[in-house]
Amino acid sequence: MQLDIHQIDHPSFSARGVSLLLEGSAGRIRLDRFAAAGRQWHGVQLDCRRLRLDDGRIQCAYARISGVPELADARLNLDFSTQTRSGHFTAQFAGEARLTATLTANSALDIRFEQLPLALLGRFWPAAGQWKPSGALTGRAGFDGRQFSVNATLENAGFSDVSGNHAAEALAGDVRLNALRRGDAWTWKMRAAWTGGGVFWDPVFVPPGVSLVAEGQASDQRVDIFSSRIEAPGVSHISGKGQFDIAGRRIIDAAVSVSHADLAVVVPQFVLPVVAPAQTERWQVAGWADVDVRWLGGELQGVDVGLDQVGFAYLGQRFRVGPLSGRLPWHRDASVEGHLQVDGLHWQKLDFAPFFLNMAVAQGNITVAPARLPVLDGAIIIDHLTVVNGDEGWQGRGGFFMEPVSMRALTAALDLPEMVGTLSASIPGLLVTPRRAALDGALVIALFDGYVQATGLEVVEPFGLLPRLRAHVVAEHLDMAQLTETFSFGAVSGFVDLALNDLQMAAWKPVRFDASVRSTPGDYPRRISQRAVEHITALGGPSASAAIQRSLLQFFNDFGYREIGVDCRLANGVCQMQGIEGAGADSAPFTIVRGGGIPALNVIGYNRRVNWDELIERVKAAIASDAAPVIK
Repeated sequence: MQLDIHQIDHPSFSARGVSLLLEGSAGRIRLDRFAAAGRQWHGVQLDCRRLRLDDGRIQCAYARISGVPELADARLNLDFSTQTRSGHFTAQFAGEARLTATLTANSALDIRFEQLPLALLGRFWPAAGQWKPSGALTGRAGFDGRQFSVNATLENAGFSDVSGNHAAEALAGDVRLNALRRGDAWTWKMRAAWTGGGVFWDPVFVPPGVSLVAEGQASDQRVDIFSSRIEAPGVSHISGKGQFDIAGRRIIDAAVSVSHADLAVVVPQFVLPVVAPAQTERWQVAGWADVDVRWLGGELQGVDVGLDQVGFAYLGQRFRVGPLSGRLPWHRDASVEGHLQVDGLHWQKLDFAPFFLNMAVAQGNITVAPARLPVLDGAIIIDHLTVVNGDEGWQGRGGFFMEPVSMRALTAALDLPEMVGTLSASIPGLLVTPRRAALDGALVIALFDGYVQATGLEVVEPFGLLPRLRAHVVAEHLDMAQLTETFSFGAVSGFVDLALNDLQMAAWKPVRFDASVRSTPGDYPRRISQRAVEHITALGGPSASAAIQRSLLQFFNDFGYREIGVDCRLANGVCQMQGIEGAGADSAPFTIVRGGGIPALNVIGYNRRVNWDELIERVKAAIASDAAPVIK
């Protein structure tokens, strides 16, 4: 027996070209077209182990389906009344997975699902299949044409893309959604909680403990969020509202507020893996922040960041800032004022006194007002400082100078050999980016009664694993008495000039330079002690010697000299040496110290090619041994 039905329409589905064929107690149900949930299937057939037709009622038991690949492995049961357009549908999957749908006479649809595999999403939604979803859903959904509701629990879920850079496992949570149709739009309320598992979204790992409460309205063109509140580890809460253009995939208007974010949690977990993935373990962060973000007319309009007792440290307290508090605002179309109160700034043992910074923020620029940063018995003065967000990211430009600071106090704070005198400096132009710091102009430092000037100074990856430095350095009229006293070199009176061209360093160790040291021209006392002679002799290699006038002169503690001069060109770990006379053959001796006065002294070097590391170790050993020179 065969029964043909032209069409069956229901708010939840529709069927066209329905035919039922009875073959004893079994039979088949064929559908030319079946539509549900926005999708269509053609040539659908149910092979029923038992098929019964009774007074407009269709009962199909223990059925298999073809034409719907998504349900190919399911065992189906169907009980439907064509008169009341109500019925019952069950799909049994492998294991305990089960889906039950009930249609009522008033067009309501009630769906219950138990341990429903998320892998089925890949069958009904091909885009989801690329993420290899796993886990199961248990819950209930209802729809009557005017109201829609979902109450579901997620268990042991996960996903992964092909690369494995975006993945999750052991996810658990629940969601509740209720929606009511009003005209062409749906007004909805939602509650969700993520209670277990974790998500890795390269390079960030997100832990569970997130809950969401939201309500709004949705139509085909846009989604309105009237209010939302997210609670998550590391923040008190995140609240937001806004309108979103679905077709254009853009924000129309929105406002989002992050309240009392714990930076000790948020920054290492979400910020450092993105901005400094190789140095996450080197930074320590503390304090709290509030953030407000606003969009208007599809554009970001403003950001306001409030900081409370924020501090951060790099490399285990070597560099520390904080606590600092203040407000950092930004507005697209207006200049706004910000400020920071910095109650702590530390480098090694160098401590700055508290200071205050005022700034103007206009679009992508931050301009810091001139400020004084007290340190020791002096201060660093910010003459001008601007931070700009350009095409290549953030970069800062500024000019600074230092009020005189006691060298004795400064060297003690930096764990350097004690120096006397004062230090002052001028940095007219400095450029800093996340990967590079460079001088625009010259760095001038006054010390040892002379000055040091650096030009072309550039540091690449200063906080990276292999920082690199380039510079040209000139020093003039350095007081040798202060200099040699500082480094326990022995006593030398007089002044020297230094030229250090094409200096290149890697990991703060020199790999290339062209250095020259010469006595400063002029009329001044020039004496050198026996101890200093030994240390200078070390520069000339193991064959170097100190030659002075014979007889009783060898018993003097210091000697006169006329000139000091030594050059070193470092390349490939070898220092090519030359003395006062200039270049010569590798086997030719060279003069480092030329004698003058009574008694007179000459220091001669014989090895023009010296391994740099050996040279440094030789000088260190000579200083440590405190030995007297060999007098010839």
